[in-house]
Amino acid sequence: SAISSSDDENSEKEDTTTSTKRKLRQENNAVSAPSSKKRKRAKNNGAPTTKSNLIIHAGRGISLDGPDAQATFFGTCYSHAVKMNANAGEGSSDHETKTGSSEEFAFLPHHFHANDNSEAIDAGAIEKLHSDLSIYLKQSNIIPSMKRLKNWKHNHSPMILIISLSARRCVELQKQLSYLKLPVAKLFAKHMKVEEQVELLKGGKSGDRGGKGKKANKCFGIGVGTPGRLLALLRHGHDGAVNSGALRLNHTELVIIDCNEDSKGFTVCTLKDTAKELMDFMKEGVVNELDKRKDKIKLALF
Repeated sequence: SAISSSDDENSEKEDTTTSTKRKLRQENNAVSAPSSKKRKRAKNNGAPTTKSNLIIHAGRGISLDGPDAQATFFGTCYSHAVKMNANAGEGSSDHETKTGSSEEFAFLPHHFHANDNSEAIDAGAIEKLHSDLSIYLKQSNIIPSMKRLKNWKHNHSPMILIISLSARRCVELQKQLSYLKLPVAKLFAKHMKVEEQVELLKGGKSGDRGGKGKKANKCFGIGVGTPGRLLALLRHGHDGAVNSGALRLNHTELVIIDCNEDSKGFTVCTLKDTAKELMDFMKEGVVNELDKRKDKIKLALF
């Protein structure tokens, strides 16, 4: 009986010692090996490790920077997209073949709109300026001519073209533009088919002013759209001749790229789903106009 009691006591001591050692090991592992969420968070907060991550990181807040930084960033996005297309084996489109190669185009600071007296404006004022499109467009030098905008006479080619991340964001921007009291062409996939938008750009039936079947009194001086739909309209009905698509930029004077960030910090320039289409649109439609018309067309990052 005494021997049995002694064995039980020794067994309990061994169990206690084993349990204590197990707890210590678990605590050490918890300290030395952070959870997967912590590892992921630490990785995301660290310095960018790839070219794609570097572009994404640089794109955050780029609209608040000056033309020099914007030209560098946008040029990097453009050249990266061109190289990715080349690696994927995508050939030049008929539109690009006719208008000439634009793969080696260099975006320069003078291609981008600069704020009035940008050096004298503090960071807070610039951020406020970019908080609402209506405030942004009230700058004295952003809209080339308000009189011409109100009396725009060119079909197919809006005076101001705004490119945004999603249809939902386009709707938000349309609401911000309401203060102008001007018709705005809906060039995104929400309640409108491509064929309806083709008619809209022709100056025919308007789904935006006066209801179906009524003629638009004026051409659209402003268009708001997503990269995918704008690219489809640019290519629609293209017969190989210059400026023969439903959407043309031969009279467009300002292309505003909305750099609003989504919930994960991506913009239209860096989100995988939109970045390629945006750069294809730039390559096939905008670059040639920047090269040919020089200072008559500008880019702006909002």
